[in-house]
Amino acid sequence: MTPPISDLLARPGAGVIVPLVTPVTSDGRLDEPAAERLVAHVAGAGCGLLVLGTTGEVASLSGGLRRRYIDLAVRVAARRVPVFACVAHNSLEESAALAREHLRQGADAIVGMLPNYFELTADDMRAYFRRLAEHTPGPFFLYNMPATTRMSLPLEVIAELSRLPNVVGMKDSESTPGRLDQVAQRFGGRPGFALYMGVAAQAVAAFRRGFHGVVPSSGNLRPDLWRALHDAVLAGDWTRAERLQHRTDAISTVLQRDRSLGRSLAALKAALSARGLCGPEMMPPLVPLPAAAAAAVSDELSRLE
Repeated sequence: MTPPISDLLARPGAGVIVPLVTPVTSDGRLDEPAAERLVAHVAGAGCGLLVLGTTGEVASLSGGLRRRYIDLAVRVAARRVPVFACVAHNSLEESAALAREHLRQGADAIVGMLPNYFELTADDMRAYFRRLAEHTPGPFFLYNMPATTRMSLPLEVIAELSRLPNVVGMKDSESTPGRLDQVAQRFGGRPGFALYMGVAAQAVAAFRRGFHGVVPSSGNLRPDLWRALHDAVLAGDWTRAERLQHRTDAISTVLQRDRSLGRSLAALKAALSARGLCGPEMMPPLVPLPAAAAAAVSDELSRLE
């Protein structure tokens, strides 16, 4: 039986779920000491964890590495904050198997993403998510990520899927103009269905419109700022929340300026490396930033402190 979503959302850290990078060695193994440091850094600041998401280069990770990272994250988080596990995969069977295993490992919720090889119709999307959710024996979040899937999950499909007993929310990472308002009007504040904003620059706007939480990649670097922003929202201090939004936006600008998604993730790892949290290594097909570019990112971020 799926636990009530209210229980999960009441957990400390559930308002900010940081999508963790995946620290790896130069030969493509999980860098476990670095992963432990990163999980402790984020959970210690009171933020929840999304393991194996887009920021974690999930499409490039083997099943074995995924399982090891979930084991490590659950162990180090030690129930202080929620652990969400993404099961993005082009094989439904593999995604479903990973969902079952990650829940057995102790993940609090599963996050499912559309496969991204074929262009899908709304009927295809509905059928895929329905089957994946039905094979997931625990809380299930939809994940709308057009930047990687090249598809947008329609509101009508979301509405139908939200009626499944274990579909408890959605992470929406679509920045199309008007999307935030459309999602908020349709689903904001709805009991039993939590909305998470995946576009960090829209965090405060999303909270104002009834979203429950935010999933910010810059939280790998500064989870303290994101926890403070959420605390300000809970206190109704929107002036402070907006001020913190500007600070986190400045960090994201340094990481993303004139870069593709993959290169911005390399910039994030370069910044984390400069702070001793993990190395700069990326999983193929991505590669680390050149040394000069990495140094420039670190220097610019230091000036923001």
